[in-house]
Amino acid sequence: MYKKLLVSLFLIFLTLFTAGFSDIKQRQDYTCGPVSAANCIVNYGLFNNDQTYNVPDEESLINYFIKEAKTTAKGTKANELCKALKNYFKKHNRIAIIKYDGIRRVDKKFKAEKPIDVKEELLNGKSIILNIGVYKTDNTTYKRQYGHYVNIVDINEKGQFLVCDPYHKGSPYYVDINYKPPVNKLHNKNDNELVLKNDFEYQEITGIPYLEKDETALLNGIITINLLVF
Repeated sequence: MYKKLLVSLFLIFLTLFTAGFSDIKQRQDYTCGPVSAANCIVNYGLFNNDQTYNVPDEESLINYFIKEAKTTAKGTKANELCKALKNYFKKHNRIAIIKYDGIRRVDKKFKAEKPIDVKEELLNGKSIILNIGVYKTDNTTYKRQYGHYVNIVDINEKGQFLVCDPYHKGSPYYVDINYKPPVNKLHNKNDNELVLKNDFEYQEITGIPYLEKDETALLNGIITINLLVF
């Protein structure tokens, strides 16, 4: 009986959490990271109640993360985005555990101890930011064109994930994330950070509406946020 009650309460919490998700759009090509971070804050309900930091509007919240995550025209580094999120919660007297699993370098405190399962983390009530790599492909070589951050906010009965995409001007859309057999990958020399984890499992993300026919989206990294104190 007690276990059933806990399950019921969790499902109610998950429904409330995903029913009113934030879908802020980016104004510059390179601010998807800060916008994804801002979406997490709004989803947790911390934005409207924010008196400590005196954030007057969504644009100021995004500007906060642009500054704190040291975002440039080349984008936002994974480690800096993790630090900015951690510091935001700390300044607002919340306890949050931030974890990262991906191809980029992050501080030891952010490294996931095991590969992150997106479905499992979502069903456990955690906020999820995906770092996507978009690759041009000729079916033999995948050449990375650019990276992008999005929010994963829900999952349907088919196992598809609902994406709030800061770049996409339309409504949130569903994607499939599936295992991708090893392929020959080339990364840009002018990327804002190096690839340091070559054994990361590059899963393929299908269903992104604006990709070209010769473009493929591969998962490059996952950030999860476990807010312990609201």
